[in-house]
Amino acid sequence: MFLDVLYGVLPLFFVMLIGYAASYAPKFPPGVEPALNVFVFYVALPALLYKVVARADISDGIPLSFLWISIASTLAFALLCWLGFRYLLRVGRARALAGMLSTSFGNVSYLGIPIILGVMGPQAGFAAGMGQLVHNIIFMLGFPVLAQILLPNGAGGQHHSSRARIARTIRNALVQSPVTWAMLAGAAVVLFAVPVPKPVEDTVDLLSAAAAPGALFVIGMSLKRTIARSRAKRNTPVSAEGTAGVATWAKTSIAVMVLGKLVALPLLTVAMLLVFAPDLDRIWFNSAVLMAAMPVSATAYIMAQNDTGDGEPTAVAIVITCVLSVIALPVIAQLVLK
Repeated sequence: MFLDVLYGVLPLFFVMLIGYAASYAPKFPPGVEPALNVFVFYVALPALLYKVVARADISDGIPLSFLWISIASTLAFALLCWLGFRYLLRVGRARALAGMLSTSFGNVSYLGIPIILGVMGPQAGFAAGMGQLVHNIIFMLGFPVLAQILLPNGAGGQHHSSRARIARTIRNALVQSPVTWAMLAGAAVVLFAVPVPKPVEDTVDLLSAAAAPGALFVIGMSLKRTIARSRAKRNTPVSAEGTAGVATWAKTSIAVMVLGKLVALPLLTVAMLLVFAPDLDRIWFNSAVLMAAMPVSATAYIMAQNDTGDGEPTAVAIVITCVLSVIALPVIAQLVLK
């Protein structure tokens, strides 16, 4: 199992490395990454998710145990992280929220879906789609709302809490998400046996084929920007009396983020699956575990910076977890996957 997953994961990380190398080439100026990201998020990834849902065998439905354990384990772990950062590391609400997000929110869309498809094949596409939807709704919807409640004055200096802003957050995460609509469209096709013309299916196939390499290439390109942000933050002058405290907080929080994201959350998910759903089908079981084991999401930096004003440790954790996951994912697969 270790070598199977390693060989399945390595090509994906090689694409990320190619994207990282390309970000330094003159032919790939800074404007390329946002354009590719828009294409992947609004076109290629929705096409892939529509395809895997529309062609999935849903005769057995979605295992309820998969849904509630994925939700419960993620929420429970996020709460434990919040309590740990807030009361054990004794940091303020803003830093505790940033730490909770970075330790719990993985790159489930751009990395999780390609890895699950690469390891278990296209038959796992439906489970991968449901898994990323669960994690994204929890954090893309829940975190901004929680930040506005706990930080009503806008610690990031970007907003002030209001009912209108919370309503916009919910609308953007649910109603305006192309990923959500793509999965709903696919579900409608399979549930109501809607005939889809072959030219349309072929178009979807072409677009969906670009999702995995495009997403991985974008992740690689974004690492340059993430590393640059981290270096710029470290080089920013600070008062002498505050330097030691900031450095200690950053190192400790990064270590917690890395170990929590790559080890603790997947192990908690495995434990709950073994206790409450030991007979869960291997595709759903493995998908839940792998989604929990994804490295820190690149989106976590933007959310942490905008909503808490403290994204620098998150930026470092993104890079470290991406590198270490090359080994961490095969190890987890060898130890706990079915």
